Amino acid sequence: MSNTLEKNYVEDLEKIKETIKANQYRAMVVVNSTMILTYYEIGTIINQRKAWGSKYIERLANDLKEYGTGYSARNLKRMARFSRIFKDMKIGPQVAAQIPWITLDEIISKSNSHEEILWYINETHKNGWSRSMVLNQFKLKAYERSLLQPTTSPNIIDNKDSDLTCELFKDTYVFDFIDPNHIKNEMDLKNKMLDHILDVLKELGNGFSLVGKEFEIKVEDNEIYKIDLLLYHTKLHAYVVIEVKIGKFHPKDYGQLVFYVNAIDELEKTEEDNPTIGLLLCKDANRFVAQTTIKNSSISIGISKYKFLEELPEYLNERLKEIK
Repeated sequence: MSNTLEKNYVEDLEKIKETIKANQYRAMVVVNSTMILTYYEIGTIINQRKAWGSKYIERLANDLKEYGTGYSARNLKRMARFSRIFKDMKIGPQVAAQIPWITLDEIISKSNSHEEILWYINETHKNGWSRSMVLNQFKLKAYERSLLQPTTSPNIIDNKDSDLTCELFKDTYVFDFIDPNHIKNEMDLKNKMLDHILDVLKELGNGFSLVGKEFEIKVEDNEIYKIDLLLYHTKLHAYVVIEVKIGKFHPKDYGQLVFYVNAIDELEKTEEDNPTIGLLLCKDANRFVAQTTIKNSSISIGISKYKFLEELPEYLNERLKEIK
């Protein structure tokens, strides 16, 4: 076989493989959607007989054995709950039909409100979270954190990608992969973040790729400045400068971040890139001080807190009380 024919064959093989994989995925989605809609209809039938008690469900489970283990008494009760919840929410089960049943059931059982259920369903679908990832998001209280408005510069709302840019900033990031007992100073924190860079990127969200750790900016007199983390956001098409402070936010921290953002715009940004974004991560921040500092900022800046897992419940309790 000639080189040209071999090349064409390899290309054809890759196309065929991609076609098979794509259609396998579509088939899985169709099967899952059909199963979940089936479960919804079964749950609706069961709920019409809820006055008959648990013996009704147990009898059903026994008489449905020929259809497999998916129709156990426990699962039938879950179907009834699923149907009842989605009926109460005045929406159809199609909202959840592309999420695996076991993941959907975890979301329903662990959520405390209809709003929380919908939030996790939408985020799971959007981000492609697996069941284990969903469980981890519950552990990190992702929904509660989403209710807190992050501190960002006002010009972000004028950005053509404003929704995506605002999504990039969170009020709080959780470093559950770092033992706070090992953090004595700023360098310890930075080193631990670098040791767990994949976990850091995962916590930041989708679309980030690492450009450099301790990224160097050299000026004409050979003075060197180092950016803690320089990332690139593939959806925003923009560099993201991240600076980490172990203590409470101070207005002087803002000046350093602005310099780094402007320097990356000057030295690294191309015509294809959007303006560079800055994110300052600190242990805590007074909201008045933070908001006043960036009030008239001409660049996209976010000031967020990082928390260790054991600190999170107390922090969220206090913050959520403030917004109620």
